[in-house]
Amino acid sequence: MVSQGVRLLLGRALQNHTEGFSFILRSVVVFLLFSFSAYFAFFHHFATRDFWSSHEARAAMNANSILDGTAKLLPKIYDGSEDLQKPPFYYWLVAGVSCIRAAEVDAISVRLPSAIAASGIIVLLFLFLWKNHDLNAGILGATILLTCIHFGWLARIGRIDMTMSFFTTSSVLAFYQAGKTDGKVKLIFLLLTYISMLISVLMKGLPALVLILPIFAFWFFFDGFQKEKNKDILLRFSLLLRGIKEYGVIFGLSAVIFLSCLYFYWINKQSDGKFFEVFFGYHHWVRAMGNGALRSHPPWFYVYQFFIDFVPWSPIFYCSVIAVFSTSRFKLSSLHWFGLIWFFTMFLILSLVSYKRADYLLPAYPGAALFLAVFLSDALKVCLSKEFLTIRMFFTSILVLLVGSTMGWVWFVDFYLPKLEPMREMKSAAKIIRKRTGENLLFFNIEAHSLAFHVGKPMETVVGWEKLQKVIVAKDETFVLTSPENLEEMMEKFSRYKIDVLYSKNESETKGLSRPFVFVKIVSMDNS
Repeated sequence: MVSQGVRLLLGRALQNHTEGFSFILRSVVVFLLFSFSAYFAFFHHFATRDFWSSHEARAAMNANSILDGTAKLLPKIYDGSEDLQKPPFYYWLVAGVSCIRAAEVDAISVRLPSAIAASGIIVLLFLFLWKNHDLNAGILGATILLTCIHFGWLARIGRIDMTMSFFTTSSVLAFYQAGKTDGKVKLIFLLLTYISMLISVLMKGLPALVLILPIFAFWFFFDGFQKEKNKDILLRFSLLLRGIKEYGVIFGLSAVIFLSCLYFYWINKQSDGKFFEVFFGYHHWVRAMGNGALRSHPPWFYVYQFFIDFVPWSPIFYCSVIAVFSTSRFKLSSLHWFGLIWFFTMFLILSLVSYKRADYLLPAYPGAALFLAVFLSDALKVCLSKEFLTIRMFFTSILVLLVGSTMGWVWFVDFYLPKLEPMREMKSAAKIIRKRTGENLLFFNIEAHSLAFHVGKPMETVVGWEKLQKVIVAKDETFVLTSPENLEEMMEKFSRYKIDVLYSKNESETKGLSRPFVFVKIVSMDNS
């Protein structure tokens, strides 16, 4: 009997040891595959293509102006004009990356902040879900974002959106975690909340506050309502005041606003008052209200755009949301609600704004991934308990998804994108142009930041026919870059000048993927 009991205990111990070792082994394999998948999704050959986004080329020019001393901290593009569309924080970041690399500003410097930010969002979401739910939820949350097609693509573009999303994600997650702790730990999370919020504002301006603060307000109502269901509905508004006090909103938000105002006031003073007019007047107010010249879209734009961009998870997400609200079988936890409040608050706010881009919804992605990860993790528990699935099957599914994602990105980056590069790259055209002349180039009635970056200085932007005429009259010969549409009118207006087309990139070459242009030399007939 004793020997049999000993053998039984040894057998159970060996089984537990084997299961524990198997779990650790699977976890190590998943971690390594996550690392490889993240590399191929965000970093692999991410600098081989040219600056396709105008913001990338602007960021490169702005960063160069900071490094060469032209800007004195307020960035300028190569024509000497101050870039006031965005605050300079991201451009300082790009310049800092170049300094650390001890290299010229290039695609790596411009895109590295986005790729690192995307990796950071995945790490934050994984740790948050592991801490507040379970390891499976953390793995699912990381997998959802890592295999989301549009998320991976935006990680490869040097725009502000991904880096701002990292700090908004950090602020929102730290805010939730602060509500689950007390004492010094709570204070640390509150500091992270408001510091991350401040950096988001410094990068993007008021949109960061507009996206983050309503989430906090909704959560104060919801969390307090869940805890004190028996309170009279009129008294539930006191939950908002209580939340403001417990989370130090008055002090934290006041600090964020005060420091932001100092920062924006300094920029406005350096730009002789132009920053407030351009950034707040045009890029905040006019874009929010919309006009015929901007990307105005109907309120339901993000309904179908998110379905496209959140592939392959969008059908599961939409079905999950419909399922939890259409039946009473699902009991949602606070984490479920937090993810839904996060996503739908940002979704609603951005839908009300007239100017819409698919990229603007990016800060809401972690909220959608959070909800879906918790939902799928709970469903997994039910399947495991009923033996529909096993842990090995779960890990195998994750491995298949990550391997498939990795193979997809390798094909996309190494085989598909190179086919588009000839239609979009401007480096070869800039070399041809600079071989013809090293003199000042006029960019007339055209915005071509990528071409401007590669052409380099000296260059000048001219808008309007009268201003162009003044420049032409003052010189014997003028080199101009403009659109094909302007060329015919130019020949009519300046008939007493000889206009030679030195180089052109027409619609058949760009195939609608970049703007066509012509490079001409204008010489007075008197001097020819």
